[in-house]
Amino acid sequence: MWGDEDRADDAERAWERLGRHLGFVSTRPEKLYGTGPDNLWALSVARQAVIELKTGCVTDTIAKKDADQLGGSIRWLNKNNPEVKALPVMVHPSRVCDAKATPQPGMRVVTPAKYDLLKQAVVQYALALASDLGRHLLRGRPHQHVTITHPDQVDTNWYVR
Repeated sequence: MWGDEDRADDAERAWERLGRHLGFVSTRPEKLYGTGPDNLWALSVARQAVIELKTGCVTDTIAKKDADQLGGSIRWLNKNNPEVKALPVMVHPSRVCDAKATPQPGMRVVTPAKYDLLKQAVVQYALALASDLGRHLLRGRPHQHVTITHPDQVDTNWYVR
């Protein structure tokens, strides 16, 4: 996934599918409408992750044009869904912005190391569903609570029916 710009579409499709597997409404506005972010995950009714993937980059810093692209995607969300708060996410090999780049307020960066943590968390989530927890859920027991730590170290609570 990292360092291969020719596979950008594959990476964006994979992130869309990951969002769906995690239970979010996950879309690719840029692919659908020719504008907007690479991925958009509806985290809740009031908050959406605006995701720009730069997995093909091989630079040591986040370029100004990439930071500006994320800002444009946030403006796109604000224009199309003004009631929704954006969580800016950049998938990039570096978390350091170039001196000319302006990071978006609250921006999260998924680096290769954070991506590996995310993969581990997703595997733990899947294992929890496949374990006794998953079997109990299928029998109609009350909601169970699973906590997964996202790459940005913010705990997200998953309520599974």
